[in-house]
Amino acid sequence: MSTENNMAISDTKLRSIYGKPYSGPSEITDSDGLGIRITPKGVISFQFRFRWEGKQNRMGLGRYPALTLREARNIVADLRESADKGIDPRSLTGNNKSQDKPTVKDCLDYWKENYVDVTLREKTVALYKSTVIKQMRDAFSGIPVEDIPVRMWVERFTEEERINPRRARHLLIQLRSAIGWCMRRQFISTTELMLLQPKDIGVKPAVGETTLSYNQLAKIWMAIERSRGSTSNRLLHQLLMLYGARNSELRLAIKGEFDREEGLWVVPAEKSKTKKIIRRPIFSAADDLLKKAEMTYGNVLFPGENLKTPITISGANKFLRRIKDSLGFGEFSSHDFRRTLATRLSEEGVAPHVIEKMLGHELGGVLSVYNKHDWIAEQKDAYDLYAEKIFWHIRKISD
Repeated sequence: MSTENNMAISDTKLRSIYGKPYSGPSEITDSDGLGIRITPKGVISFQFRFRWEGKQNRMGLGRYPALTLREARNIVADLRESADKGIDPRSLTGNNKSQDKPTVKDCLDYWKENYVDVTLREKTVALYKSTVIKQMRDAFSGIPVEDIPVRMWVERFTEEERINPRRARHLLIQLRSAIGWCMRRQFISTTELMLLQPKDIGVKPAVGETTLSYNQLAKIWMAIERSRGSTSNRLLHQLLMLYGARNSELRLAIKGEFDREEGLWVVPAEKSKTKKIIRRPIFSAADDLLKKAEMTYGNVLFPGENLKTPITISGANKFLRRIKDSLGFGEFSSHDFRRTLATRLSEEGVAPHVIEKMLGHELGGVLSVYNKHDWIAEQKDAYDLYAEKIFWHIRKISD
């Protein structure tokens, strides 16, 4: 198998290679330093190659299809621009030393050389080599273990779960023990992998981690429509369902934060939990509800009894509690709308960094290169898809 080939990378090419046995060149480079690495099983990782201080360097960007070709090109354009300005692209990952920080592969190699090969029986060594070491060493290639957010781990193990739920759980148990060993040896300091419990893989979430089905979302929507609550409360909660925003971001929203010309809802830094501006698209289902609020109320879109001040948090909670009691299918809160949106869209194949932006999260670690963009077009597609799914279930119940 030859190692490298220079040719254009296209969506068609990526689709034709992804997930199928592959015997072509293991690396393909495109213009501008964008490259892909391909394993014999058709696992594709994007990378950025650049010269720095006379040396050839490479940075892992993420895996296809969670990262699309268009997104990879955008990131590379930003990194290239930084390099041209004399800024080391690696410093944009939020930590200049990130290249020196161990990756999953580094951790597995360290664990194998210093523990598995030294202390375990031959049969056990063979088992680990054929399972966790073989299956996981290419995971998140080039990204330091400490920088991989739990959502990406969840996504990776959800993929494994689809193939084989039992094996997925074993892989997680083995990987946690390998990486846990590396932490105890101070090889790495911390990792969000440990937030993912083996019992979570292939098992329903526990209480307090409610994820609603589309059918339940449709029932909540209909109950809100029929409720005798104020128009303000009804519109607020329907928009919270569609946007997956934090309660306060919508509750305190004013008309000027919705820019129709740009098609953007901009939450100012002082109202945002992260103290950074949050930008989300105005998509058509949300726009219909927003226009109703604007026509009914004016500047304060979701007022309480006094039309000049927003609904209080207790007023909003009381309304949702009444809805919940009228339905009788268990506990849920407006925060569960956020978790549900994230889970359902992840199942639909929406990329993790797009979901993070929809939730109004700041991206950390190597994903911080995504912070330069708000991925508005991608967010809009995802919001439209989500609204369409909910409305389809509403029609199904109503017919």
